[in-house]
Amino acid sequence: MDPLVAANDTQKPLCSKLLAVPALRERYLAYVKEIAKTWLDWSKLGPIAEEYHSLIAADVKSDTRKLESTEAFQASLRDTKEGGEQGPREAISLKSFADQRRAYLLSYKQAKEGVSVVDRR
Repeated sequence: MDPLVAANDTQKPLCSKLLAVPALRERYLAYVKEIAKTWLDWSKLGPIAEEYHSLIAADVKSDTRKLESTEAFQASLRDTKEGGEQGPREAISLKSFADQRRAYLLSYKQAKEGVSVVDRR
C-alpha cells in the first residue's frame, strides 16, 4: 500500500488536509522512511517479534477456538512459504511481510526525496 493512500481520501479529512501541505507531506514521508529503515529491519524487529511469539505460544497451543492451527502459528513468524490452508488468500510470515514492506518503502520515490527527520517535537 502506498504510504500516501489517504492523501486524496475525502473520508479521511484530517489526513488528506495535512498531507496536502508540502512540508508536512515531506516530514511524514521522512518518518515513514525512518520507520522502514530502523523498525522494519528484521535484525531489530525479529528479536522483539520472537519474544512476543514465545510469550503467547503456550496460550495459542491451548486455545480451543483458534482460527488457525498451532503449526500455522509457529510458521507465521519466519516461514517464507506462501499460501496454505487459507484458501484464495496468501499467508506470508511476519518476516516476509516486514522484508517486503521495508523494501517497498525504502524504494518509494517520494520517500527518497523527503527531508531528513531532525525536529522531533
